[in-house]
Amino acid sequence: MAGASLAPGQLLSNLSGMFSFGSTCVGLSIGSSSIKLAELRKMGKGWKLVHFGIYQLPDEAIVNREIVNHVAVVESIKTLVGQISLKNRAVCTSISGSSLIIKRMALDVPNLRDLQDQVFWEAEQYLPFDASEVVMDYHLLSRGKSNHTDVILVAVKSSVLDSYISCVEDSGLRPKIVDVDFFALQNAFEINYPSSSSGAVAIVDLGASSTKFLVVQGGVPIFTKDSAVGGRNLTFEIQRHLNLSYLDAETLKTSGQNGSMPQEVMDLVQVMNENMAVEIKKAIDFYNASSIGGPIEYLLLAGGCARTPGLSKVVEEVGGLPTQIINPFNAISCDPKIFTQDYLAAIGPVAAVPIGLALRAAYK
Repeated sequence: MAGASLAPGQLLSNLSGMFSFGSTCVGLSIGSSSIKLAELRKMGKGWKLVHFGIYQLPDEAIVNREIVNHVAVVESIKTLVGQISLKNRAVCTSISGSSLIIKRMALDVPNLRDLQDQVFWEAEQYLPFDASEVVMDYHLLSRGKSNHTDVILVAVKSSVLDSYISCVEDSGLRPKIVDVDFFALQNAFEINYPSSSSGAVAIVDLGASSTKFLVVQGGVPIFTKDSAVGGRNLTFEIQRHLNLSYLDAETLKTSGQNGSMPQEVMDLVQVMNENMAVEIKKAIDFYNASSIGGPIEYLLLAGGCARTPGLSKVVEEVGGLPTQIINPFNAISCDPKIFTQDYLAAIGPVAAVPIGLALRAAYK
């Protein structure tokens, strides 16, 4: 067998399974600029938000989605857990970035007992690093006639996976499942946007240091793309043009979401919006050229940059597709005395991944 492996399903999201009613489930997202944590409780046929928290990481604690300041990340998780008085210590967390490989594979497998060996053997040709340095997992998508078998492969550098797991454990939490940001986004989408349509939908997560592009069709993630364009680019431009500290530039950028922003900053925001829209359009064009799925019906924007003033409109104009900001609370109830509608609207884009992870944590 090539490389190391987890038990099937431990690195892949799968919403089918059993849930223990009465308990809560926790999603922990370790992003490049902040830690997000969501706790959900099953209520009848739906879900209720119990806790949500976000804590900013020190600058450069995570670089290129790899943890470089272990102590800072651990202390940030501890602080966030303490702030919301989290009792449930079993969490689902996730990984992303250039150390992660996601590949849909079509195989000829006469005997399903040999599937894992064949998947991992075939996977070696797609790995940009030595197979002995990775952890791999797969999920069976379909099996047709003549032994035709479709699977989705996930591979990640074991050193990166170990660093995330050790941060979670050293913070006093227990990593029940390690998932993938892309699949967490899909979980949040499918719970909150149930539809009988068989068309494709694109979910674009605009983070601090990356843009993740996911196309979902028929409950299957059929296309993923990760690029190194994110909100920090805009922060750096504001910092450079106005001679500000990084923190002050970030504060000025986010304050614009409330409608107050100097003209010079607004001009920089417009340029960044256009750059992000072009990056998304490239992903759309690449997907269309791949001919692996149906036409995209609409775009959902997630991530901290999704609420950048004017971005949604620019993306819609450049991409040529209806575009809206994702609402991961469409189908999730909450106590209005704790979570106001304004608060939910403010955290919605950054809550998509941790909500999706919490949903994954609910199932065994």
